[in-house]
Amino acid sequence: MSAQQTQVNGFTNGAVSNPPGTDRWVEIQQSTFTNWVNEQLSQYSGRSLTDLRTDLCDGVHLVALVETLQFKKIGRVYSKPQGQIQRLANVSLALTAITEDNVKLVNIGNEDVVNGNLKLILGLIWHLIVRYQISNRKTKSPPKKLMLNWFRLAIPDLEINNFTKDWEDGIALHALIERLKPGTSPNWRKLHSKNRVENCRSAMVLAKEKLNIPRVISPENFASGDLDELSAMTYLSYFVKVESPGYYDTLNWVCKQLRTTTITNLTTDWNDGRHMCSVVQSLGGEIPGWPKLDLNDHVGNWEKAIAGGKELGVEPLLKASEMSDPSLDHLTMMTYVARFQQVTPSKSDQDKVKVTADLNNVRTGIQTSFSIEASDRTLKTDKVEVEVKGPKSRMDVDVQWIEQRAKCRFTPREAGEYQISVHYNKVLVSGCPVKFVVKADMSKVRVLTTSTDCIVGSKHQIQVEVSDTKYGVISLESHSPDGQVYPLPAEENQEDGLHVANFRPKHVGLWVVQVYIDGEEVPNSPVNFDAYDPQKVWLSVQGRGVVDEVVVCHVDVTDAGTGKVSATVTHLGKPSTCDVTKQDDGNWSITFVPTCPGSYFMNAAFNGTTITGCPKLVDVVDPGQITVTGEGISRGLCGKESRFTVNAGDLGGNIAVNIQAGDAKVDTRWEEVGPTAYQFSYTPAQTGVYAITVLWNDVCVPGSPFNAKITDRSKVRLKDDLSGDKDENDYLALVCGTDTTLHFDISEAGPGSFNAEVLAPSGKLPVKLDQPDEDEVAVSFKAIEEGDHYIHLYWSNVPLDSSPILSYCPGPILPIDHTKVKVTGKGITEGRAGVRMAFMIDGKLAGPGVPKVEMQGVRSNPTVQMSALKYDRYRCHYTAPSPGAYLLYIYWSGTKLINVPYKLSVSHRGAGGKVKVIGRGLKGGFVGQELRVIVNTTSAGYGEVAAEMSGVLQPARCDILDQQNGIFTLRLFPTEACRHSLSISFDGEHVPGSPFTIPVGEPPDPRKVRVYGPGIQDGLIQSFESKFLVETYGAGAGQLAVRIRGPKGAFKVDMERERQNDRTILCRYDPSEPGQYDLIVRWSGHHVTGSPFYVNVFETREELQRYLETEKGVSIDMHTGYEWLEEV
Repeated sequence: MSAQQTQVNGFTNGAVSNPPGTDRWVEIQQSTFTNWVNEQLSQYSGRSLTDLRTDLCDGVHLVALVETLQFKKIGRVYSKPQGQIQRLANVSLALTAITEDNVKLVNIGNEDVVNGNLKLILGLIWHLIVRYQISNRKTKSPPKKLMLNWFRLAIPDLEINNFTKDWEDGIALHALIERLKPGTSPNWRKLHSKNRVENCRSAMVLAKEKLNIPRVISPENFASGDLDELSAMTYLSYFVKVESPGYYDTLNWVCKQLRTTTITNLTTDWNDGRHMCSVVQSLGGEIPGWPKLDLNDHVGNWEKAIAGGKELGVEPLLKASEMSDPSLDHLTMMTYVARFQQVTPSKSDQDKVKVTADLNNVRTGIQTSFSIEASDRTLKTDKVEVEVKGPKSRMDVDVQWIEQRAKCRFTPREAGEYQISVHYNKVLVSGCPVKFVVKADMSKVRVLTTSTDCIVGSKHQIQVEVSDTKYGVISLESHSPDGQVYPLPAEENQEDGLHVANFRPKHVGLWVVQVYIDGEEVPNSPVNFDAYDPQKVWLSVQGRGVVDEVVVCHVDVTDAGTGKVSATVTHLGKPSTCDVTKQDDGNWSITFVPTCPGSYFMNAAFNGTTITGCPKLVDVVDPGQITVTGEGISRGLCGKESRFTVNAGDLGGNIAVNIQAGDAKVDTRWEEVGPTAYQFSYTPAQTGVYAITVLWNDVCVPGSPFNAKITDRSKVRLKDDLSGDKDENDYLALVCGTDTTLHFDISEAGPGSFNAEVLAPSGKLPVKLDQPDEDEVAVSFKAIEEGDHYIHLYWSNVPLDSSPILSYCPGPILPIDHTKVKVTGKGITEGRAGVRMAFMIDGKLAGPGVPKVEMQGVRSNPTVQMSALKYDRYRCHYTAPSPGAYLLYIYWSGTKLINVPYKLSVSHRGAGGKVKVIGRGLKGGFVGQELRVIVNTTSAGYGEVAAEMSGVLQPARCDILDQQNGIFTLRLFPTEACRHSLSISFDGEHVPGSPFTIPVGEPPDPRKVRVYGPGIQDGLIQSFESKFLVETYGAGAGQLAVRIRGPKGAFKVDMERERQNDRTILCRYDPSEPGQYDLIVRWSGHHVTGSPFYVNVFETREELQRYLETEKGVSIDMHTGYEWLEEV
């Protein structure tokens, strides 16, 4: 960039560097066009140019400019062209895209741009400005002409004939800005043309700040006498392009003129001509058929608009067919609409007068007025004619003009329909005739009645007083509570001018009586009547009262209507105090407290009328002699039955008990335990306070309801995890002289109290109970001596299931003394190679020392592992790798123990593969049965036997008995019915067959074995069916044994089943002679239900029948046969 050219914010300012002899207008145009190009590029690509001749020659910036203007990619571009061919290709790509977008390029090719032909480049840029900024649509008129026309219309106070001389002083620019944004430059008329540069500068600053018009030309160039039209049009086009200030100014005027917001553009919204017809009509122009236009006839509508515009003095720019073209550009429409902005709206004769009147409540005899207002100062008042016509004649109207406004007054004398007609120049003005109704003056009408409270069916009189006025037809109607309307006939009394109607309500509720004269409701109407019916009031008293307790009687007025209840209570002829209270539901209650037993009489009235059925009798008794005793009314345990006794004494009557646990009702059982005593029992299912209501003849006995506190000691839970604080005997290890604290959760244990005591060897220890919140209790104590301690825990004085907690205190801390250390276990005397051996170091009496163990052998020194136990005791393990002699050294706090080292001999480990396992227990059994298994290790050498048995859910107890001869007996005690796994190892090695699978079933239950069939029924020898079935479903694992003894001894029995695992067994026997047969059926050695069965077989039917009748009391018709009908 040369010294003569500067760039501010991307825009060039001043002269550009050109060859000598270049015209000044070319420099201005080059600067302006360069700024325009930079304005486009800055919006998207961020590029900028300094010299159109050189910066466009490679085509990169030109392609970016075209893509910015067309909002799309136009093809592949060489971003860093190498050589002439690639630069020509880039420029050709841009020129092709421009031509395809309907931009006609003449006399310019890609070589002209690459070679920097400035004038041809300026021509190319101008074509882009016209196409993409000034007018991007089809236009019949040159853009220059349209722009000039619009500027002339926008600033009519100045003469605008060109884009150079008429703008160079900056005054027109200021006027345009003030036109588009009033108040921005209000003093533009005072500007002096000599200050042309300053005027242009200040105008461009305002245009940028207020209207966002970019300064693509400098004030000096705009004020220059060498300014060319293209540069000026480029800058001024920002005021009239699409979405420019001028564009929106025109659009806003249209919307305001037509009072609409539906017009959003100056192109497609105008094609059908409807909006232009609306503009013409709003300015007083004539549009035939308005507003009913054919929206499909675009050309016809435009012809009407153009014709109407001509009448207003607006000449068209184009023909109707051209204006309705969808591709019409916005500049043409802007210019045509701007011509209408200069039109002064005219009004017709019918719109020159406006009538204003408030005639909603006009009454006879009262002066009424309305106003006439001239909307045009040229109006002549002598041409205004006012007429008011009544039902029968015209009214005299007083019209008084004050300047352009007239006040019109008249007084109507009769009721009926009226109309006001105003003519100007013999033409009826808009809005006339004004029709209204005059009503009679009813201010003196009165509606009279005696009372607004009435009984259903009674008669009430309503009077309408109209004595001083002449009225039309008087009518009355009553509205029932359910919305029904009933007319009320009224009779006129000629003497006093009263109209009388009788009103008789048919049912309860609010009745509304309305009074009308000639269909209009009078001022004192409506009259409301509250109808009530004392016959629908119901007084209910409780069956029996109790001395010193409130007796409540209810008065139901639900269907009786609105009213007040009053009452009296007497006993032995003397009044008793009672209270009458209205409830929230609208009903009433009467309460009194009897002081002695006897008969009380209650009288009640509703609105002063005695309620049907009064007086009511209330018997009062004294239930104080009824007693309720037993622990069950005060406390109980969850899941345990609670009992209490109710004794009614001499009162007799009905005793009822209701127990509630919160909202749930608790089942109650009872039994009679005396002539007047009953024992009630219940089993609480949850903790809490149970409300026990004891009723005698539906009246609570003294003390009822009783509150029983139900607790559940099983829900008291220890919150602390003591697993790490217990020794190997499951005793809690206590620290002497240190507080031990246990925390318990009592949130679900119910309304009880927690207690605890600790028993030491010498007696009870002090125990502290803290309750940090209602759901937790903390128990604290301090052990001070050696020995077992027992922690007893109670909930509501009942021991917990976990009580007592066994614990042990080793006593006070002793001084370190290695001589008091004890070492026990086989591991200090013998061992087996490869087998883990153990021994115990007991320093409980040796003080808090630290043990150390070392083991030395001939070939190796095995590692000894120590596990710390409670009370300064340690369990030690080692595994010698090979047989031989070993030395074991043990130290206590660095001091070697007495008799150390221990000498031990390690032998070979036992041969687990030679162990034999036998016994019936391997075949299985049932739950609760002891199973025995023999483990023979005589051939395996010396070793240790280990065994464990487990089911699906839990392990089974497994005891090992050493018979001291190499034989071990395993005693197994399974507790669940499932397959168990038995693992047996010898010196850590599984024996052959281990782990063993042992089936365990449910224990046998002979009660569930069912025996049925003809073989266990009496019968005849010749037709006897000896078959019967034994079903063992649900009877558990067991063995079936069937024995039959006949008249001469034992009998053979055949048993079979269809399938191997079938639980139904078919049994047969073949009796050969009459007599008694004894059938004995056992399941695992126990008689099944019904066993033994005694079956008698006879030779004749008579013998069988006689036996059945005499021995079994059964009468059977033998002719029907005696056969077993069930299929086996």
